[in-house]
Amino acid sequence: MNKRIVINPLTRISGFMEIEVMVDNHQVVEAKTTGNLFRGFEQMLVGRSPFDAVYFTQRICGICSSAHSMASSLALEDALKIKPQEQGRYLRDIIHCCEFLQNHIRHFYQYTVPDFVKIDQNPLFQSDHDDFRVPQAINDRISQHYFDSLAISRLAHQMLAILGGKAPHNHGVFIGGITAQATAEKVVQLDSILQQITLFINEKMIPDVYDIARYYPEYFRLGGGYGNLLTYGSFNNYQELGTLYVDPLVSKNSAVEPFGERKIKEKIDYSWYTAKETAYKPDELVPQPDREKGKAYSWVKAPRYDDLPFEVGPLARLILSGAYTNGISAMDRTIARALEAKKIAEIMNILLQQIIPGVDVQKKYELPETAAGRGLVDTTRGALGHWLKIKEKKLSFYQIITPSTWDFSTRDDLGYRGTAEEALIGTPIQNHDKPAEVGRILRSFDPCMSCATHVYSPGKQVKTIKVF
Repeated sequence: MNKRIVINPLTRISGFMEIEVMVDNHQVVEAKTTGNLFRGFEQMLVGRSPFDAVYFTQRICGICSSAHSMASSLALEDALKIKPQEQGRYLRDIIHCCEFLQNHIRHFYQYTVPDFVKIDQNPLFQSDHDDFRVPQAINDRISQHYFDSLAISRLAHQMLAILGGKAPHNHGVFIGGITAQATAEKVVQLDSILQQITLFINEKMIPDVYDIARYYPEYFRLGGGYGNLLTYGSFNNYQELGTLYVDPLVSKNSAVEPFGERKIKEKIDYSWYTAKETAYKPDELVPQPDREKGKAYSWVKAPRYDDLPFEVGPLARLILSGAYTNGISAMDRTIARALEAKKIAEIMNILLQQIIPGVDVQKKYELPETAAGRGLVDTTRGALGHWLKIKEKKLSFYQIITPSTWDFSTRDDLGYRGTAEEALIGTPIQNHDKPAEVGRILRSFDPCMSCATHVYSPGKQVKTIKVF
């Protein structure tokens, strides 16, 4: 018997998302992920000073705001033909590391752990399922770490604020590196806090994720999706350090090849947008919102590389860097986030050792009458791209494709579902009224729908779970 399950909103994610799945004989046979929030940041930026983009785009999200300041700074450097000093790159990337650590720790404990561990100590938490298998002693230990992680993730934001002024929406990341000098005192303070975070990751976070994996082994077989992987590169191509993590690469049909930017297209066949073309390169046009468009079902567009959907994020980076070989699944994705936290802490430690206190990486920048640039960077959730154009010293064009747009895209004209939609196909659903499997798989991607959807409809009823 076919059943339609609608969850709206999907909780414990960033932003607003609705998921609809068709279930036949207790197995998912069709899926749609819907981004329900229109932002319009690209349209807001037109006519503004190009320098505003660094700070303006951070307001897209309070979780991954530094990521947008990174991408916009890189796009401006490309447009203004600026090559930053290595000290500037190190300082900027240290801020980026802080956001990686804050996000990975917070997402694993606050968003993922409650899917598998019963948090009895939290009177506000109500589970939406009863499939808890972890033995009581381990459950109690991870529950305690759930609360401990709040202070640890806050420490990561404290580190970010030391160089960036505040968190979220830092004032540090900018063209050329950061806006302030690093002092010896700041470097020592950062190193001290990083040691605390590293200890937590190694002694608590990584053992916890492997304990969860031991008692939910079927999730190594669920949530795989297409298996196509993509990264723009991460902490790579330093003049003296080389690549500390991964270079720009893609993997399709298990074959790894160099990434080529011109192979990216964005499609809007099933998204609430209209344009003269339904498929375009990121620097060609920005489509107009159209909530009444027929057959469309989401504000999230459909990025494609070589006309195929790709997964981005920690698992993609680890596999493409050669650091992880187990497989692609919901559980592999969750483990990868913990392992990447360890990797990022190691990278940050290396970068801190390279800092020379008192170096000024800033100067006065002159805007050209016309220019174009793009900033491609891998962030916590994956590949983030900003494309801009300048005319009469003002922004005349701005395009953003976020990691969650890659992972949570709509289907396209060729019949390909979005990556997360495909990951749900074939998933067994034990209880139609409590479809825990759906949430576990989707959360493994760490969706940030605030970033991915660029409408709230007044008066529309908010659903929790409906089964038809």
